Amino acid sequence: MEKKNNKKARMFIFLVFVFLLFFLLTRSSYFNIKVINVQGNYLVSKDEIIVLSELYNKNIFLISLEKVKERIKNNPYIEDVVIKRNIPSSVTLIIKEKKIRGIIKLDNLFISIDDKGRMIQELDSFPTDKIFVIEGIKIKEYVPNEYVTNDEKILKSLIEVLKISDYTKELGIVSVNLSNIDNITFKTNKGIDIDVGDCSNLDYKLAYAKSILKSDILKNQKGIIQVRSSGVAVFKRR
Repeated sequence: MEKKNNKKARMFIFLVFVFLLFFLLTRSSYFNIKVINVQGNYLVSKDEIIVLSELYNKNIFLISLEKVKERIKNNPYIEDVVIKRNIPSSVTLIIKEKKIRGIIKLDNLFISIDDKGRMIQELDSFPTDKIFVIEGIKIKEYVPNEYVTNDEKILKSLIEVLKISDYTKELGIVSVNLSNIDNITFKTNKGIDIDVGDCSNLDYKLAYAKSILKSDILKNQKGIIQVRSSGVAVFKRR
C-alpha cells in the first residue's frame, strides 16, 4: 500500500513539474521573440519580411511555423522560407526568392515573370535594363503566380528563353519575340537582332552570336544574325 502511495506521489510531482515547465516555457516573457534574423533576401527588404512574419514578442514555442510561412509567402517575390528557432528568444528566416527573369507588358503596365513563366507583380515602370521584355505573348489580365500562357509549347519555349538571362547584359538583349516559336528573335541595343530559330541549343546559339558580335566586321553595322544548331550563322544587313 505504501509503495502504491509513493508511486502516486511521484506521478503527482512529475505532473506538477511538467505543468510548471509548460507554464514557464509558454508564459514567461523570457521566451518571447526579440530578435529576427533574415537571410537570403535580395528583392524583398528585411523590414517587410519581419512585418509579414508577425513574430515580434510572440512566444517562440507557440508560433505556428506553417502559418508564419504562409504569411511571408504572401509576398509575390518569395518562393519559400525556412524558419529556425534559436532558443530562447530569436528566430532566423531563410528566404528563397523567385528568380525574376523577364518582363511582359499588359496595357500600360509591366508584369515581372519568374524563371517558370509565372506572373509575379505589376509594375508602373520598367524595373531594370538587366531584364528583357517578352513580346509576342498576349495576356488578358494579371493573376499572381499564374502562367503567362496555357499553351504548353509556347510556355516550354519561354522557359528555355528565360534560362539565358545571363546573356542579357553581355549581348545587350532588350527583348525577345515569341510570336513564332520556330523563329525566335532577340533584339539587342546594338542595332543587331539575333534570329535563333526554335529554342533548341540556345546556349550554343547565343554563344556563337556573341563571338560574331565581338568581331570588328560588324562594328557600326545594323542587321540580323541568323544562327542555327547546325553551326551555320549568317549576317544580313538592313
